[in-house]
Order: sequence, then C-alpha cells, then structure tokens
Amino acid sequence: WTQRVCSLDAYVDTPWREQAQWWGDARVQAKNTFFLSGDTRLFRRGIAQIGAQTTPDGLTYGHSPTIAHSCILPDFTLIWLITLWDYFWQTGSLEPFIEQEQKILRALRYFQTITDPKTGLIGYDKRFWLFLDWSGLFKEGYPTVYSLWLLIALEKLASLFDCSGRQGESRELMARAGRLRKSLSLLIRKDGLLWDGFTFGGKIVKSTSIHAQTLAVLAGFHPEHNAIRVEKCLLPLIRGTSEPGPAPSSYWITHVFEVLAASGYGADVVDFIQRKWMPMAQHGTTWENFAPCHGDESFSHAWSAHPLYHLMEIIGGIRQGAVGWKKIIYQPHFLGSNAEVSVPTPLGIIYSSWRREGRSIQVSLALPKGISAELRLPGIAPKIGRGHLSWKLAA
Repeated sequence: WTQRVCSLDAYVDTPWREQAQWWGDARVQAKNTFFLSGDTRLFRRGIAQIGAQTTPDGLTYGHSPTIAHSCILPDFTLIWLITLWDYFWQTGSLEPFIEQEQKILRALRYFQTITDPKTGLIGYDKRFWLFLDWSGLFKEGYPTVYSLWLLIALEKLASLFDCSGRQGESRELMARAGRLRKSLSLLIRKDGLLWDGFTFGGKIVKSTSIHAQTLAVLAGFHPEHNAIRVEKCLLPLIRGTSEPGPAPSSYWITHVFEVLAASGYGADVVDFIQRKWMPMAQHGTTWENFAPCHGDESFSHAWSAHPLYHLMEIIGGIRQGAVGWKKIIYQPHFLGSNAEVSVPTPLGIIYSSWRREGRSIQVSLALPKGISAELRLPGIAPKIGRGHLSWKLAA
C-alpha cells in the first residue's frame, strides 16, 4: 500500500509532505514495483527527468524537478548512474543508457575533479549536501562509503558500455575502477574490515561502519573478507546483539538485507523484519524511520517498503540471476507453514509455492518460457530447471 500511495505522476518520497522525486528513494521504489507489478514507466520517466537537470559541474539534483541548490546530492548522482544499470538488469534495454550517455560522462568527470591525488578517494565537496544515509557516518574528508558507491557505479557503467559495443570506454572505466580498488585497499584492517576513510589531512579515520562493510561485499571488494564483515558487523546488528557503528536507516538497511540473504542468513533478515516492521504493518504504512517521533517525519515512506521484495526473494525463493529475468536463483527459506509468491517479469509471471504437510514440504515452481532456474533445494543436487516443476522435500 505504501508503494502504491508513493507512486503518483512520479515516485515521491511521501504523499504527505513535499512529494518529491528523491532519486535515492526512487531506486528502492523501482525494485518494489518490479516485484509488485513489473511496471517500469515511472522509473524510466524519472531517469530522464533526473538527467534533464544538471549543474555546470555535471551533477544531477537529488530530486527532480527542483532549482534548490540545497538539493544537490553528489551521492545521489552516483545512485542515478547505477539506476541506468538497474533498468537494464530489469528489462534488458540499453535505451536510457544510450540516451543519457553525455550526461553520464559529464558526471564522471566531476568525480575525477574531487579525487584526491594522494589517497585516490573522492572527497566531500563543501558546496553540496553529501547524504550517504541518515546516520552518523564519517563524511567530511574522503569517506570509504562514498568511494565504494563510485566503484560500483564505474563497474556497472563499464558493463553497460561493453554491452552496447563500446569496449574502449568499458576498458577505460574498468581501469579507473581498478585504480580506485587499489586505493581502497589501503583502508583494509588486519581483520579484513574497512576503515571509514581518510581525513582531509590524509590520516586514516579509525572507525568502521556497517555501511562500508556492506558496500564492500556488494562491490566484490576483496571477497575473501566477506565472512568476517558479515559475522562481525552485519549479523550482530540484525540479531540485536550489538550495534557496531552508526546503524543504517530503515531505507539504507535494504542493502544489508541483500547481502545477508545472499549469504544464507535469510531467516535472520525475516526475523528482523518481523520485529521492526510489525509496528508499521499494524499502522498500515511503512515509515521514514524505524520510529518517527517528530512532527515533520513521514509515516508513509516507500523507501522503507522494501520488505515487499525481500520477503518474496527469501521466503518465496525467487531471486533474479540474469539480465531481463532470463534466469533466477530458486532457494526458498521454509519459514512458517506455507507461502505463495508471484513475481512479474518481462517474460511472464513466475509462480512459487510451498506448504508443510506432516514430515514433508510440497514445493512447486512455474517458470514462463525463456526463464531458467538455478535450483538450490535441500537434499537435491543443484541443477537447472525450466517450465513447471514440483518436489516433495523432507521437512
């Protein structure tokens, strides 16, 4: 319901307050929509609207339309760049990427201008609002989180250039990403966690954030350290045993869920959602923060409606595995007594259901033509499946 009421003529942050098309919000709202209806029109239109308003530096505004200087968020420009990949991943279409190519290149040149020649990381530009998240993250220097977003954007764009037959541009961006990876490697602690960045004076900021560890996993940055990042930072937060550093907001925690679910900790994610989102469910809409307490905070914010798709991925077991949904990874977590899920894709609707019956679990999966599934079911050897499938598994 929250996703629907925040989808007007554009994705808006809330139908109650400024009703602005904030692009960090919109990225989450788009994925919500992909799992809810499969409709990409608001997302496609928003990509064009954000690209239509840029500063002389090449930055996009944090939302569109606006003329407010205070609404220029360089990290939301990086999010906008990444959403060009998101659109391609969902639809298989390069059309918006090709349309926005010159805007993309201008934005990337801006991030070259704020790259520190000593550390190799991008830095806080005092002219603009560096958001990153509603938390106490380190920002006024060369933040690790900021450069990790740039790393993800560079590699996603390199893939888009490659897919569009522009191998020269792809290689150039991958080389730039390689240099950034090398610079970020200077911030790896002995235990594999990442420090939070460098000060303007070049000193290491000796704190570690959940945000940095999460993005490191998503960026494939030194994956040999992923287990310690999950076990030392992400799981303690989700399980409530400790809060190592600034806690992600109800918006940003979607990235933590993504990492944990892919790492086999879907049950922990579902338990956390039950604890934190039950008050929202009882209220009827999802909130701007976990516990809004001020008069100007929203009780209808679709940037925190992401359990819509996390639950479908975890309990329903349907996780996208290839561009345009040509492949999925099927791995349901059998939490509770039964589940039924339908996920719309460009190739048709995927249906998944399972039910506990005595000492067995009846499972069925129906795939449209053109979609294959990498099957990861307990007691069954991994294989590729197509069409209509069913199993009887031991409970």
